[in-house]
Amino acid sequence: THAFARLVMDKAHPAPSRTTGKRKKANWGAIALLAFVFVSLVYLLVFRKGAAFRTNTSELTRLRSALDREREHSALLETKITILNDSGSVDIVRIRGESDRPTAVTVVVDPEEPPIGGAEGSEGDEASANDYGKSLHPAKEEPEHEHEREREQHDVVAVVQDVSPPPPLPLKNDKYQFEVIPPPEILSQKNVQEVDPSKADHPKWMRDMWAEKTAAVSQSVISDELNTKLESVPPELAHVRPGDTLFVTFATKSVEDFVVTWLESARRLGLEPVFVGALDQGMYDFCKARGVPTMLLKGNSVLRERGADFIKAGDGSFKKMGTVKTKFVQDLLELGVSPILTDADVVWLRDPRAYFNQGTYALADALVSTDCIDVPSDKRDRNGCSHVNFNTGVLHFRPTEASKRFLQTWKTKVATSTIAWMRDQPAFNLITHEGVGGHSLTPAVNIPDGKRGSDGHRMLYYAANATMRLGVLPNWLFGNGHTYFVQWHHLSHPEDGEPFSVHLTYQYGDTGKYAYGKRERMRQAGIWRSDPKEYFEEGKFLVIPDVGAQVQFEGDVEVGSGRNDYKEAIRRHLEEDKLRRMSVRNGLALAKALGRILVLPTARCYCDKIWNNLNGCRAPGAETFTLPYACPMDHIYDLPSWFSGAQGEMPEFREPGFLEDSRVPDAVTSSVGRVVVGRNGDTRAGYPTWSLGAGGGGSVGDGDGGDETPLNLPHGFTGPDAVAALQGLEDKRVIAVDFLGNEGTFCGFGDHAANVRFDKRTHGPLRGDQYYCFTELWQDQGSPRGGGRTGEPYE
Repeated sequence: THAFARLVMDKAHPAPSRTTGKRKKANWGAIALLAFVFVSLVYLLVFRKGAAFRTNTSELTRLRSALDREREHSALLETKITILNDSGSVDIVRIRGESDRPTAVTVVVDPEEPPIGGAEGSEGDEASANDYGKSLHPAKEEPEHEHEREREQHDVVAVVQDVSPPPPLPLKNDKYQFEVIPPPEILSQKNVQEVDPSKADHPKWMRDMWAEKTAAVSQSVISDELNTKLESVPPELAHVRPGDTLFVTFATKSVEDFVVTWLESARRLGLEPVFVGALDQGMYDFCKARGVPTMLLKGNSVLRERGADFIKAGDGSFKKMGTVKTKFVQDLLELGVSPILTDADVVWLRDPRAYFNQGTYALADALVSTDCIDVPSDKRDRNGCSHVNFNTGVLHFRPTEASKRFLQTWKTKVATSTIAWMRDQPAFNLITHEGVGGHSLTPAVNIPDGKRGSDGHRMLYYAANATMRLGVLPNWLFGNGHTYFVQWHHLSHPEDGEPFSVHLTYQYGDTGKYAYGKRERMRQAGIWRSDPKEYFEEGKFLVIPDVGAQVQFEGDVEVGSGRNDYKEAIRRHLEEDKLRRMSVRNGLALAKALGRILVLPTARCYCDKIWNNLNGCRAPGAETFTLPYACPMDHIYDLPSWFSGAQGEMPEFREPGFLEDSRVPDAVTSSVGRVVVGRNGDTRAGYPTWSLGAGGGGSVGDGDGGDETPLNLPHGFTGPDAVAALQGLEDKRVIAVDFLGNEGTFCGFGDHAANVRFDKRTHGPLRGDQYYCFTELWQDQGSPRGGGRTGEPYE
């Protein structure tokens, strides 16, 4: 349906020409062709008793080619595309316009269409990413069943009519209402994304970035690998047909854990076909051994001497990796495939295909995610996020001529630029803003105020010198590292819908060896799929109920966003931080003494962590999100130090919320013993219900252990004291301790050398690092070094 609609849109709305002048005359060849299709329809419907004209994907390709030869500036006073579904329902796209430029599009769909983005699969499915090849390529069915399945997936029923004026139509529902705006005339305009390092009109750190140079990709690689044309369909892509949507990620062997999670999230939702673009031999072998469709991508030779295992955004290899990725995407478009591209640190949560193909998005050449964290502005969809970069971590191209031209320009820019940071994403942002006088792109559609921003009515923009229609994906439905893991918008505002995906951005705690921060965030959110079942089923655990590790402040637990509320926020943040660090330090020590694994309490933060100033203790753009928030480990601990092993191994732990994970068996969560610890007058933390003598109630995290009487430990106990006192709980899979947050609660292992070793090992990880730069305090001091004033440097 959308392939055919796109076909006629390309016909009626060709890529804009740089030239101006007289209005083009009607292209009678194109009109004759459309009239022929109309006559054929009448014959089929009238003389063949309503038999439908069916055209499969290959025929659509042939028809597109015929129209392309006649496409330049066709005159369509009004064209109506009627899509006859197998069910007999009718979808209509109506294109109105004068001469060669349509001015309005009305899309009418069957209100009985299936829900958008429904998730398939279930939590209880035992198949894993290691068996992915089995689920991707099921056994052959009987011939007639195979034929029927193929027909359902690839056949399109369509009729094209020229009508003027249109007769009244028995429409069920005007769901999508918008107008296509003609592309602007492109003048010579400065690209505001570019920075001149010799001028002081940008911050020094930005000028330094643009001044840093590196070698371009070698000419031999460009000519021998990056500029070669596909002569045939690679066998590795034999499972993909022209017109298919292909889910793609790119990876080196160093991120295989993330690839497993990506594959598993796709498998659980039934996202097929999938493909992993291997950037090195290790990843290629990894995928082949698991039956995952893959190939070693052309141009991968630029990564062979990369030095680091895990390629981070600041590495020189990251730039080179971008050339390999863009080349592969270019090849997919030449094959007629519509790729949905993601980084390996993206997790799929819902099927996005129906969402991509509805309303305005159905007319886009490309869809891209955003780094914007301002959810209210993005929901209004009025360029409130135009100053924020697009993020190519989630990117969808359709195989249009506009997309193909863009890919060639994009690939060339990344390969030939000598600017060190000109990787695929910065180059994408730079090229899309060509021909734009500011940060905001020119609208390509006009949407009624009452519908703007809603599903099917998101804005499209003209990008890259107005040669491409670009849609920007909502930041709450295609979450980034802030909207999902800091604001937790999907939990605080469930009425806005479940996200389709999340991308691990705005991230701390990663190194050249491993992305520790990203892994722990996904574990905490319950979406990491690379841990073996033993991680959940084996071992004995120690848990501190959240209420026993959080300060019980007077009044409302939340902090407002008023002018001076940052003072209360930072006061609470530091008090909470002190109690939590002591609780975790003592918890790790007690777990070590008992031979158990500590389940970390949920951390509660009243101040965001960002490499910028803070407005009301919140990152700029996120001033309205709720404080406190459940902060990820990389916001409060030094994860590289935690996992380095340089000072010996840290005691084993589990992420906050571990015992609520459905993968933890009942044999663990139903076997709970409880311990009340003396507080020596410390009244900061709260009490789980059972430690107040209420008995029962609560969740595992609160230490629900039935009607058994809790055991007691005095303030100032040692490791040997705890072992002796808690012998009666030896068989319990979980021991819940109501409080461990006082400096004198745990008094060592009974051995000085053991105490020294433990303190030395835990000091770095638990110390963490954070700075707080308050906008309000800076303003109260007269905004020193503000910059931007006439005659002053920027800083």
